[in-house]
Amino acid sequence: MASSEAYDYLVVIVDDNSELLASLTFALTTRPSPRFRIITADNGVDGLEQICALQPHCAVIDVKMSGLDGTQLIHALRGDPTTASIPLVILSALVQENDRLRGLYSGADAYLTKPTTPDALIDAIEQAISLSANERATRMQLLLEQDC
Repeated sequence: MASSEAYDYLVVIVDDNSELLASLTFALTTRPSPRFRIITADNGVDGLEQICALQPHCAVIDVKMSGLDGTQLIHALRGDPTTASIPLVILSALVQENDRLRGLYSGADAYLTKPTTPDALIDAIEQAISLSANERATRMQLLLEQDC
C-alpha cells in the first residue's frame, strides 16, 4: 500500500509484544523530524517476509520471540545478499553484557535494552543507517578480535 505522505525512513519493527509495537509506532510517527513510516511484524517469520519485501532503511528486532527468534532472523538477513546490508537494531529485554555481545556478534549494528526512550531508539536507528558496508565489516572484525 503506497502512501502519499513523505517520510525520511522506512523502518520495520519486529516484536511479539503488540503494546510495545503500538507504543513505538506512535512515538516514532508523531515526531516532526526525522519522519518515520513504521511497518510492524509480531513474529520473526513475518518480520523476515516484511524486511525482504520492503527493503527498509532499518529494522528494529526483538530477540526473544517464538518460532524464528531475533538472532535467527538477523542471521537470515545477514546471510542473504539482498538484505545483508540493511541496518539492524536489536531492542531487547535481555540486559546482560553477554546478551548484548551475542546480539552484536549475530550481526546487529546496535543493541538497546527495554525500556528505551524514543530519542535513544531514533539515535540508534540513525547511527545504524549511517554505517557503510565497510564500517559494518570493520566493526564486526573488531568485535571478533576483542573476543579472541
